Amino acid sequence: MTIMATAYKFHGAGNDFVVIDEFQENFNLTQQRIEELCNRHTGIGADGLILIKKSTAAAFRMVYYNSDGLEAEMCGNGARCAFAYAFSKKHCTEKSTFEASDGIHHGRIISENPAEWMVKISLTIHEHPVRMADGSFFVNTGVPHNVRISEDIQSLDVKKHGSELRHNKQLFPEGANINFVSLKNGELFIRTYERGVEDETLACGTGITASALVAHQYLGIPFPVLIHAAGGNLQVDETEGTIWLEGPAKHVFTATLP
Repeated sequence: MTIMATAYKFHGAGNDFVVIDEFQENFNLTQQRIEELCNRHTGIGADGLILIKKSTAAAFRMVYYNSDGLEAEMCGNGARCAFAYAFSKKHCTEKSTFEASDGIHHGRIISENPAEWMVKISLTIHEHPVRMADGSFFVNTGVPHNVRISEDIQSLDVKKHGSELRHNKQLFPEGANINFVSLKNGELFIRTYERGVEDETLACGTGITASALVAHQYLGIPFPVLIHAAGGNLQVDETEGTIWLEGPAKHVFTATLP
C-alpha cells in the first residue's frame, strides 16, 4: 500500500515553507519534486521545504531545501517553523535540541496560541562579521551573508541588485545571500535577496541574525536587536555567548500530497 505524504504549510514572518514529517516514512523526494512543491503557480508554493527526521544526537533533525530543490546548510526561520511543528507533534519538548546540517541547535517555545507559536532558536556563527573592501560586511550564520548598509532600501530594486551581487564570483565564489539594511531613528529595517530562492523573501532569519551582528559590532546597537522585515519583526539576542533568533511561526494549512 502506498503511503501518502502529508505536507504542512508554515511561515515565519512571511518566510514560508513546506514541512514533511519523515519520522516514520522516508518519501525519497527528488530535487525536481521539491521544486514542484515549492512552485507558487503549480505547487503548494514556498521559499523552501523542510524534512523532519529522527536524530541520534538530538530530539529531531531538520533537512532544509531551498525552492530550487538543493539542500542548504541552515535556515533560521525554517528552523523556527520546524521546531514549532516538531513540538506540536511531540517530537520534542518546549526546550530541546535539534540537528541541522551545520550542527546542533537549541530551541525554545516562548508562547503558544492556536496554530501559532513564538519560537527562539540558537544559531551557530561560523564566521563573525568582517568589513569587505567595498565597505559592506560578510558574515556566516549557517549560510553566507553579505550585509550592506543603505540610507534608502524601500525604493531599491532588491531582485536586480541582489542577483548581481549574489552571482559576483569575485566577491562571493560560492554565492551569498544579500541583505540591504537601513537604520532609521535607532531602528533597523531589512530586505533580503536569498540564494537558492533567487528572489527577495519577506524575511530571512539567518540574514536578520547576520545584520544584527553587524549592527551590534559596527554600529554600536545593543542586544537585543529588533529588526523590521517586510513579513514581520524578529529579534536577535545574545546570552552568555549564544546568539538567539526569536519570532513567530504559524501553521497555515495541511495537505495530502498525490
